[in-house]
Amino acid sequence: MRMRILLLEADSSLGRAVLRLAAQEGIQIEALARPLAGWQPEQLADWLDEYSADAVINLAYFHEQFQVGMLDPVELAALDEFSRHLAELCASESRLLVQPSSARVFDGLKPTPYNEKDQRTPGDALGAVQAELEKLLAERCPRYAVLRFSWLLDGSADGQLAKLVEQLHGDEPVLLAEEWRGNPTPVDDAARVLLAVLKQLDCEAPLSGIYHYGSTEPSSWISFAKSLAQELMANNKLDRDPVIRSVPFDKQTEAGWEPQNAVLASRRILMTFGVKPRPWRGQLAQLLASVESTK
Repeated sequence: MRMRILLLEADSSLGRAVLRLAAQEGIQIEALARPLAGWQPEQLADWLDEYSADAVINLAYFHEQFQVGMLDPVELAALDEFSRHLAELCASESRLLVQPSSARVFDGLKPTPYNEKDQRTPGDALGAVQAELEKLLAERCPRYAVLRFSWLLDGSADGQLAKLVEQLHGDEPVLLAEEWRGNPTPVDDAARVLLAVLKQLDCEAPLSGIYHYGSTEPSSWISFAKSLAQELMANNKLDRDPVIRSVPFDKQTEAGWEPQNAVLASRRILMTFGVKPRPWRGQLAQLLASVESTK
């Protein structure tokens, strides 16, 4: 890798996965964990100079955005300010900026998978911030890559996956919606994609833009829950078949800040970078192991 790469929020689940995979491939990435005082925009210039960064992977506020949702206006404002300042600094020096985003830039009302040409129609405040940051990068940064993900799953104790596993172990019926659809995507798979894109951009290919990625195949959350239950029982982690019932999307609380349809078409990233989607079913055992390791 010719570029000097700086990764922000190396202590996030995706950050750790990227660094682990990069080490396996002999790729050096400089990394910053979240400071105790949080991410401060005024420190960015010093960090970029200190590490002589040619490229930045911005995972700041990853956990809040992709695992628990970010609803607090103060946190949203901090995310917006920090990311805008980073974008301007990268634009001024033509640094490559790699920015994760999500299906929350859409309202989820489209009945078919979203592609990169679909208009942004965010359904909540977090989606609105992500949508505006995407626009800023397109307008200001000569070199950038926005990677939109659907459902990113990791083993964090308060994340969506751990909450579902806890529900499956409980005594109450698990009430989920058939209409709640997306691409279950393990963070290890997302890290693979991010690094593959970065390696090709390292060759100065003129491929800036927005790209979608989701593991195959698209699923409802209730179908994903049933597959997860089968995996748990097959590995003696669950001693009975849990009761899982379908309810209307607006009657369940688990979806909360997620769009009803978060399915993303991954054709553009395949045709541009040759990144092939991997099936999430083959990664269930690894996902469950990550949840167990946080207990």
